[in-house]
Amino acid sequence: MGWRSAAAIRTLPPVPPASRPRSGTRRRSRAAPSRRAPPSTWTIVPFASPASDSSTSLERTSGSSQNCPAIEPASGSVNATDAWFGAAVAGIFTALVDRAAAASNATRKYFATAEMDFDPKLYGLAQCAPDLTPAQCQGCLGDLQSRVTAQFLSGRPLGNNAFMVWCSLRYSVSPFYAGRAMLQLPAPPAPPPTSTPTLHSSGRKVNAAGISAGIACVVVLMLILSVFFFIRFRLRIKVKKNDHSLKKIGRAQCTIFDLLTLEEATEHFAEKNKLGKGGFGIVYKGILSDGQEIAVKKLLGRAGSGLDQLQNEVQVLAELQHKNLVGLQGFCSHHNDTLLVYEYIKNGSLDTILFDDREGNALNWEQQYNIIFGIAKGILYLHEDSSMRIIHRDLKANNILLDDNMEPKIADFGLARLLGEGHTHTQTGRVVGTFGYMAPEYASHGSVSPKIDIFSFGVLILEIVTRRSNCSSDDHSTVNLLSDVWDHWKKGTMPQMLHRSLDEFARSQALRCIHIGLLCVQPEPDDRPDISAVVFMLTRDSIELQPPGQPAFFFGRESPSALRLDGQSSYVYHRDGFKLGQGVSVNGVTLSELYPR
Repeated sequence: MGWRSAAAIRTLPPVPPASRPRSGTRRRSRAAPSRRAPPSTWTIVPFASPASDSSTSLERTSGSSQNCPAIEPASGSVNATDAWFGAAVAGIFTALVDRAAAASNATRKYFATAEMDFDPKLYGLAQCAPDLTPAQCQGCLGDLQSRVTAQFLSGRPLGNNAFMVWCSLRYSVSPFYAGRAMLQLPAPPAPPPTSTPTLHSSGRKVNAAGISAGIACVVVLMLILSVFFFIRFRLRIKVKKNDHSLKKIGRAQCTIFDLLTLEEATEHFAEKNKLGKGGFGIVYKGILSDGQEIAVKKLLGRAGSGLDQLQNEVQVLAELQHKNLVGLQGFCSHHNDTLLVYEYIKNGSLDTILFDDREGNALNWEQQYNIIFGIAKGILYLHEDSSMRIIHRDLKANNILLDDNMEPKIADFGLARLLGEGHTHTQTGRVVGTFGYMAPEYASHGSVSPKIDIFSFGVLILEIVTRRSNCSSDDHSTVNLLSDVWDHWKKGTMPQMLHRSLDEFARSQALRCIHIGLLCVQPEPDDRPDISAVVFMLTRDSIELQPPGQPAFFFGRESPSALRLDGQSSYVYHRDGFKLGQGVSVNGVTLSELYPR
């Protein structure tokens, strides 16, 4: 199957939260930057170039500097009445200020984007520094809003860009950020036409009372519209979408699709659009009405699941934003049908390119190494950098997708297991996964920890370097990949398993990757490195690696009771005689088990 990457909505990225301590993580300590509380008032230093992010600087000053924002109106004029245009700008600004100030605990802290169905469309963005309190953020953005609407809407400019030290507010008739806006707003109703004052034939002055009444009506109308938008978004009233019949839920802005939209996109789940089938469901390619390509996974075994529980699970997946993870765009729940909507990636899964001899291997060594490193970065995000620790539990070659640039993306979070704050290890009574990639402690005892993903990643490294699958052979007399690699490693004949086209540097890099892979497939979890240590070893060729021990699993002619040289038990099994404990299933229907942090 294959899907494509979705662009993230971001112009001025929020400051990430301070990194938390993590158990078992080998990381070099960094001096924590001091954080100063924002002042109750702001002194403004104008930007060197407000229109350019790269040349924009925000400084905190004191004394008698200029106490005004930097505001830059765009040239040109919108073809609308002053009153209607002013109401539209006030409406989009009010919604942006309210949404940004309310997002104090969201992934995008104090950040909001909006799109208004005006003629032409209006695009807006609001953002505050993460150091502020919600009240300070609302006050800073409110000051910018009042200044722009009071002084910089004359002539109905095509855009306005306002900056202060601690916040920024902007609108434009042209999109200036990628992706779908967080808020979709309807245009305000057009104000009734006001009567044009006429001059008497005698040349007397226009009736001053009539002009005053017209101005008062416009002001009252703008106030009413501002209150309307404020109440509307404070109560989170759902806005009907014009495209796809969508609505948003949760802080991750996960889209809820209706079943009719997905049926039309997939041509009623036609067989020709089928991309593949896994333990958790069937995946179809779809094209939305706006031309966007998507991948729709029709889940199995979800009949009767509560909508609230499904929304909670989907929001967890939607909050995972990383270039090496397949993005979840939304879901649909209709009676007994549950569907997940992912980005569509065209190149398909890694196994189809790596192991399919009929199509040949189109990957060069640089691409193979980048795939290994990209998978490691994705696992690092899941284990240590996401808002909650997530264990994938089913890392394998056909769950790694490749985009147009051969950048790897980890897919299929149907087996994801989330660990709560402060926990590094837990047990499960139901073991699910793929034969050949499961760690021994997980397969035999249901023990779940980040080290089971490290084991699976070690198998992936060996498969990518040698271009051989660990679990593809049906010949029980043939040893598996781990056994073959270990035999060559002990004999010093490891270069025989490498491709003949590799030059000296690539051959040296490939042998180092095999060394790291063997360290990751050790029988004991404590002997395997953390993912942060793996990333460090992949990027530091000068670091000397410790010698690997015998890997965990051997499926061949060895005796199940074989012992390691150090006298400890080794995990050795025949392929045809491999048995799991009670409650263990292999390649069955998978199950999401979510534990919010």
